[in-house]
Amino acid sequence: MNGRQDGSIALLGLAIAAATLLGLGAVLALAGAYIAKDQARSIADATALAAARELPAASAARRTARRRAAAAGARLVRVRFPDHGRSVEVGLTVAGPLGLRVPARARAELVGLPPAAEAATLARGGGYSGPLVHRDGKPTCPAVAAAFDLMDAAAARAGLDLRVYSGFRSDAEQAELFRRHPDPRWVAPPGRSRHRDATELDIDVRSQPGTHAWLVANGGRFGFIQRYSWEPWHWGYVPGCGASDHGVSRGGVPGWVPRRYRRQVAASAAAEGVPVGVLAALLRTESGFDPRAVSPVGAQGIAQFMPATAAAVGLGDPFDPDAAIPAAAALLAAHRARFGTIELALAAYNAGPGAVVRYRGIPPYRETRGYVARIMALGGGTRHARLVRAGDALV
Repeated sequence: MNGRQDGSIALLGLAIAAATLLGLGAVLALAGAYIAKDQARSIADATALAAARELPAASAARRTARRRAAAAGARLVRVRFPDHGRSVEVGLTVAGPLGLRVPARARAELVGLPPAAEAATLARGGGYSGPLVHRDGKPTCPAVAAAFDLMDAAAARAGLDLRVYSGFRSDAEQAELFRRHPDPRWVAPPGRSRHRDATELDIDVRSQPGTHAWLVANGGRFGFIQRYSWEPWHWGYVPGCGASDHGVSRGGVPGWVPRRYRRQVAASAAAEGVPVGVLAALLRTESGFDPRAVSPVGAQGIAQFMPATAAAVGLGDPFDPDAAIPAAAALLAAHRARFGTIELALAAYNAGPGAVVRYRGIPPYRETRGYVARIMALGGGTRHARLVRAGDALV
């Protein structure tokens, strides 16, 4: 009797253990499915954005979508051009648990300066005198508008619609505003408002609950900070407009690049086939064009090479800008050749290529995502894309 009971107990224990293992396997499979679904959405978004930047050239957009999806380990299913080619929609799948393919799709459109009407006005009467573009009918400089577009697309994924109700203001406009509200706690006197620099946006944080909290948590990723603790609506773009010489000097080099480095930046970008504005923005972001800069973690020089990376690319002296700038361009070009897009190249420059491989895209590090967004907004020109529909499952 005791033997049979012991045997029954042993069998029951085995059954419970088997059931536990099966349950654990099911939980792990479900977790894997959720991870793969989120990954598919992220890759679809990035692929659509990269392809949209090639519009209206459909063939170039298709090639970019193929390269971007392949670099991320995804299988591209389709590329469509709705709205008479004004946007691009991609569908793809990524490997999921148990050998299943997880689908996703995203659609993006090109926004920015290309329409002639948007580039028709220049700022006058303030500190900024470059071209103005408009967001929600309010003027700002192209770099700020591009960064805002990236931030607005991210907010849309969280169910928020960021709305701008004030941007660039001339000194005369500021004087009129101060005349109507002569309280310096809330309205700066003319000539002293940051709005004259075209770097500031007043964003509606009242009509949609959660907007201010979202901006506090995410604005820094895109280069924006809340300027004053008592003005939750006032957000400034820290990298600035880069608007000296209307933003561009001879050779396509942004006017904010110090004269000492303009020729080297232009020559290095041309030699490696990378966008000159992006290379310039990388150097500005990395060191502020300080050839003697050293970061807390030991990155050195104008392009902030770690010693091991400098040795790997054959850079003998990271503190020599005439050697470091071409090396930075070459490293950026090598990352782009490997990963397919300039955004992923920047992510690899910041976080290392291993992180891009591991996450099959821009790593989910706040620093790296902010780094890529800032550089693309500051130096990526005005051809920026925004998501129309993000990461939906294929139907």
